[in-house]
Amino acid sequence: MAKADLRLKLDRGEMVLCGGVWDPLSAIIEERAGIDAVKLGSSQLAASFGLPDIGLLSAAETRDAIWRIADRIEIPLMVDFESGFGSEGDIANAVRWAHEFERAGAASIHIDDYGDEKCPWLPPYLPVLMSAESIADKIKAICDRRQSDDFLIMVRSGATSSISFRSKEEAFEESLRRFHMWKEAGADIVWPRVYSEDDLLRARREISGHMSQSVAGDRAQGRTGAGGRKEAANTARTLHEKGYSLLTVGTSFIAAVMQTIADTAAQFRETGDCNSFEDQTMAFNDWIKLVDFAEWSTLNEESSAAKALAS
Repeated sequence: MAKADLRLKLDRGEMVLCGGVWDPLSAIIEERAGIDAVKLGSSQLAASFGLPDIGLLSAAETRDAIWRIADRIEIPLMVDFESGFGSEGDIANAVRWAHEFERAGAASIHIDDYGDEKCPWLPPYLPVLMSAESIADKIKAICDRRQSDDFLIMVRSGATSSISFRSKEEAFEESLRRFHMWKEAGADIVWPRVYSEDDLLRARREISGHMSQSVAGDRAQGRTGAGGRKEAANTARTLHEKGYSLLTVGTSFIAAVMQTIADTAAQFRETGDCNSFEDQTMAFNDWIKLVDFAEWSTLNEESSAAKALAS
């Protein structure tokens, strides 16, 4: 089972590479490339609709995407749970949608304290966070009611991305306080947002259990948050050596796809010739293998009607 696989790998301390996806095809491609797990992020899903990540998609739309993706892959699927899809005190809504996401096939969700459903890298930057206690209440209620302990709850804080603290140090200390509280509430994985190597190492020293970090290239890591803060760029292997096991790709994969389409469309507009971008395309036979053409076609060939026609 995909859900059990994620917990098992983390318990063994393995490096789990988690790629960013937005639809079944992207998930299938990443699985067959050997990626260990995939993550449906709000930014990727919104972009696939041609929309910005500012809370325009509903929990139901995310749940439907989970159904479609989880049905086509065997590896674990992580999902962005925002701040629980409700107000600070709306625990019932968080429990309801966590149950829906688990039932749809998610192996893990990550919940944060941003207070809205907007990407924290987009201005205006986070002014006020939800209280640590309200998120702890949501985490505990979700953990108490999850169908399986293999459905993992990951936590992330926007404290280090918020403009409400007097210094980076104060913001980091608050994020640690929140993580300790949320671990007590039942969270399985902690994903700290850090802006220095010292903070990266300190978070690992002071927080027990499974830890996650994001991996991105220099261009994606050029995102600047409140106060000019930028996340430190590291490779997955370097992060694993520092004690972080679940290494997730955010928008880098979809950014690569978007740039490829932009480049090939521009080439076609200029030349009118698909051979001008042939080296960037997948061979047709590889494409139909990805979507299991032979397997699906066999179903029709084995039908009684097909056999009658052949006899």
